[in-house]
Amino acid sequence: MQSLICQQCRAALNWDGHSEIVRCEFCGTRYRMHPRQQQSDAGGVRVGLGEVSNIQTSRGRYAGYALVRSFIPKGWSVQTNAPEQESNILCPLTVQVQYAAPGGDAVITFTGTRAFRHLEPSPQTMQQQGQLILPERMIGLTYRDAGAICDGALSGNPAVSDVRLLSAETQPDDWAAQLMRRELEGFAAAGTLNPGGTWAKKCAFVRDSAGAAWRKQIEAMVLYAYLPVSQGEQMAWQMLQQSRARTMNAMMGLRGGMLGGLLGGMASPQMQAPQPQLNWTVQYMIETSVKEGSAEPATDYHRKIRDSIAVLPLMEREIARLRENLMLQIQRDNAAVSDAMAQMNRDQMASWDRRQQIIRDASDYGSGIMHQMFQDNAATSQRVNNLRSEAIRGVNTYYTQSPGYGVPNVVEAGVGWDHVYQNTQYPDLFAASTGEAPLEFGVDFEELKQTGGDY
Repeated sequence: MQSLICQQCRAALNWDGHSEIVRCEFCGTRYRMHPRQQQSDAGGVRVGLGEVSNIQTSRGRYAGYALVRSFIPKGWSVQTNAPEQESNILCPLTVQVQYAAPGGDAVITFTGTRAFRHLEPSPQTMQQQGQLILPERMIGLTYRDAGAICDGALSGNPAVSDVRLLSAETQPDDWAAQLMRRELEGFAAAGTLNPGGTWAKKCAFVRDSAGAAWRKQIEAMVLYAYLPVSQGEQMAWQMLQQSRARTMNAMMGLRGGMLGGLLGGMASPQMQAPQPQLNWTVQYMIETSVKEGSAEPATDYHRKIRDSIAVLPLMEREIARLRENLMLQIQRDNAAVSDAMAQMNRDQMASWDRRQQIIRDASDYGSGIMHQMFQDNAATSQRVNNLRSEAIRGVNTYYTQSPGYGVPNVVEAGVGWDHVYQNTQYPDLFAASTGEAPLEFGVDFEELKQTGGDY
């Protein structure tokens, strides 16, 4: 069992060295580890010479490759991992580097950029912090400034106790101020609105689970900006408003009547126009832990590592490749949602034609046709809601005979799978594969058909 560190909550991750997915037991964040390409840890650990050097990645898909370079204290060991975040288009690759002094009485951990889409806090979203994957391929997380990020790293770590704050700073030094200014200029050039940032450094006295005393220094930078409303979001809102207008127009001559009351209950509610969305990033976080009584100049090393760490061309190319793949996935998802909304609009227009005929001949057609129209609209809306829900959660649904999960006779699988199969003798046993050609399991497995949201 190997121990890693969760980039979201800083808790320990337990990985058996073979599983492709590892999940944090504290915050629920998932990481893809690529065990088939895993190399020995020893190949990715090197001892510093007191100078700036390339750092080999020690775990994951990029094991053995250098993605970053930085100052490495003389005699200190260093290792890094770079798990892909397939749900995060702004930061599809985040690097984390850990530097350890001989004897383990000082440790410095640097975590690179992580990006999030702000979630308005509510009882529902509090249960989905850091787990909800939005259609834009962004992780949903309520905004926190740099001070809150530092507080979370100190008090939110279950491995430490007796936390006593020694000092707190909110004014960045020259290096951090220049970095913040440069990044915010890039945000503004990209067309974002009201970019800004916060910086904090906090020092505290803590005790670990064994009772040993440590001094911790945590520094973090948080940047934020509002993304303008996209053309697709504006068009979707306009379509819904047009549908509501048709509903209201059809009811104009029916106010006060029984039929008018029935139609009035079907009118679409007033929807607020889409607003710019807040995106925010933890640009970096660096945590230094020094055991009480250690002679290691870890505070000085903290600054040297922070000021020297840089991304190498290989990581830049990988980020560009992963971002392109995510963009293609977003385009496919948006196309599916647009098609569903267009179909809903066509269905609603046809439905209103039928309703006008019913109004003219209500005495002849009666309540039977009205009931059918209600069912048509409900089915169309349900299908669109199902497709939206699947896109948000990153899954496809398949029809299954038995037993069904959540929804009767429907089972879910991640969008990364192209084919899903169910064992005919043991209905609880499923299999999945990727690629255009389905696998041939024999008579015991039957390939399931996608629902397309129709359930």
